[in-house]
Amino acid sequence: MNDYIIYEQPITENVRNFLKCEYLDEKFNCALKQHDMWAIKSSISTLIEMSDFVFRVNIKVELLKDLEKNLHLLKILKKNNSVALGEYDKFYSEIQENIAKLNNANESPSKSITDNDFLMQIKNKLHIPAGDNFFDMPSYLNFLSSNKTFILENINNWYSPFKPIFISSILLLDFKRTFSKFEYFSSNDSYFEMKLDKSNKTDLVRIKLEKNINIYPDISVNPQNINIMFKTSYGANRQSKPIEENLNFGISLSNIK
Repeated sequence: MNDYIIYEQPITENVRNFLKCEYLDEKFNCALKQHDMWAIKSSISTLIEMSDFVFRVNIKVELLKDLEKNLHLLKILKKNNSVALGEYDKFYSEIQENIAKLNNANESPSKSITDNDFLMQIKNKLHIPAGDNFFDMPSYLNFLSSNKTFILENINNWYSPFKPIFISSILLLDFKRTFSKFEYFSSNDSYFEMKLDKSNKTDLVRIKLEKNINIYPDISVNPQNINIMFKTSYGANRQSKPIEENLNFGISLSNIK
């Protein structure tokens, strides 16, 4: 059992977008694994949310840049004997594979949604409270009442153009998490400050706390410092206040090379 919560704070816009991709992909796949109509309905709504996000952000270019950077970094780690051979082979092959898939994707993945009248009908209703109801869209109820295999085949076909982007985002985050280790510190009451090395550009901060202590970090970062205020929530309205005792925690910094 995992006895810790890891809180992540993106510092750069591209890492923020990669984390959003990971979040959407997890939400989509979690709903899709369920067997009831409402979970399938949720997966379709998330798929449309994926399309809207990718349509607004030119994430493919950022992914290719970061994959190439990580490929270069991986070679340096191997040269310095800082990576196990199995780990090197795994990341190297996966990065190469994802670069190829992204380069082969010529059209916007959102086209699979925007060119689909059925999905666009659903999309146009989602901004209205209870707009995606079945009495206004009997075709939606008809689809959701179909054979589960038929439903999954359609949803997976709609998702397929997005897969290289979301899998590449998850791979880049996996790389950052693997090669940035936790160091352990103690706060001064609720507050902690760390000076940043100016020779590195931090793009992701991770804070590791014990579960079930009702404490969370409020993180702010500037080019010189990381500032963390540890807070607790109380009452039925979940109001927040700084803690009053020292706290032991772990911090991990991912740096742009």
